[in-house]
Amino acid sequence: MAASPAETRVYLFHLPAELYRKITSYLKKDSLKNLRLTCSTLNKITPFIIDRVFISANSINLQVFHAIADSETFRHNVTEIIWDDARLPEEPEDDIERSRFEYIGDVDRAVTDNGCPLWFQARRQDSTHPGFRFRGSTKFLIHNNLSVEASWDYYYALLQDQIHILATAADIEAFKHGIRQFPNLKRVTVTPSTHGNIGQPMYQTPMIKAFPPRFDYPLPREWPYAREDHVLGAYAWIRDESDSPIETEEFDWMYQIDPEDYRNKWRGVRTVLRILAEHSWEHNVTEFIIGGTEIASGLNCRLFDQPCQEYDDLVIMLQRPGFRRLDLDLFTGVNEYQNWKSFRSGLLFKALSEAKDLRHMTVHTTTDIVNGKMVHLTPNGLPGFWPFRLQTVFPISCWPKLEHFGMSNILVTQEDLLSFLAALPYCTRSIELSNLAWANERKEAGEAEEDDEAEADEGGDYHSLLNEMRTRLD
Repeated sequence: MAASPAETRVYLFHLPAELYRKITSYLKKDSLKNLRLTCSTLNKITPFIIDRVFISANSINLQVFHAIADSETFRHNVTEIIWDDARLPEEPEDDIERSRFEYIGDVDRAVTDNGCPLWFQARRQDSTHPGFRFRGSTKFLIHNNLSVEASWDYYYALLQDQIHILATAADIEAFKHGIRQFPNLKRVTVTPSTHGNIGQPMYQTPMIKAFPPRFDYPLPREWPYAREDHVLGAYAWIRDESDSPIETEEFDWMYQIDPEDYRNKWRGVRTVLRILAEHSWEHNVTEFIIGGTEIASGLNCRLFDQPCQEYDDLVIMLQRPGFRRLDLDLFTGVNEYQNWKSFRSGLLFKALSEAKDLRHMTVHTTTDIVNGKMVHLTPNGLPGFWPFRLQTVFPISCWPKLEHFGMSNILVTQEDLLSFLAALPYCTRSIELSNLAWANERKEAGEAEEDDEAEADEGGDYHSLLNEMRTRLD
């Protein structure tokens, strides 16, 4: 007699434990959470693993961080710390924003009975942040969000909490505690992009999860970013009186602040590098990621103009035996007007040369490139716009174990790029070339003076690059 369907039915929890763990290892955290909620049996056998934790200037994030760091159940599974360096703005971010609001009145004037300033009201619906575009219904954001009074009450409490944490350096102490408590910590990420866009955060941090429904607020933009309405240069990291911070004064006026205050816009990067360098014997970090290009920002490229403390700390990190991954998002401003000084200085090349065990390397910049052309490039080109040779920045001969290389928003020549690709080690498995600008083959500045009318090779493109790769590369 044939068995009934009920007798032949196999439930998930009937599977061998090893097979079940293998299946669940492919599921995302949200799917695992839903699976645990299905029934008490699956709740018991489905693993609850926390593999990354968040730090920021917010008490909720720090409370959760400490709870995990002090838990014998969860702390051993943590492999990544994400430092959310997106600090909430306490006022208009700069004079550009202040001037934008002038036509509607005093930006600090209270517009509600509970003291909500005008700038907060004007910045509430930040749904067009560079790099993010809200794909849902903007009507939801406009008509169904919290009232401005309720939003300001909640936001003001967040600000006071942030001010207290920054004053007490509680986030810094938490990071020091974390690198000691997480024995399997491998990766540290620092990013200003955590909040993403309204309704579309990059990471669901405990702080963001705790937001009241339809909470609308000014998106944090502490790191300088490439604007659509104003060309913003990267200010000098170390001020040199003999070198103008930006060749064109119009790019320099907005950051008339103390150099240390300017550097502290990247507080998370500076803190992480310093602690990892000073406490190198207390951690096993072998991967370092600096984000930001998701919101047209990144680490100030001018950190590589001349030696500084942050540069030295980065070198110490790269010198670690077994260091395997570096992702650099760089805010380049208009570095092309300085003949790519930050790349030609040799410091970036020297630092990267220390990473002998590197397996994964990416560099993304904010250089403004559209359809393979630099937005600020003059038609005939200028010496300052000629691209740097890739192998003078990326020491691929020092990376015999490299498996992945990626770069985006960089000016290249097709011939130099082909030479670079040909020199990559045989173990390289993947290459990412995104939104590159294609320059004509030109002589270096000193050579070009002899023949200003020298013929230049045609600029490249992805189609011709692929054809040449098939023809010339093994």
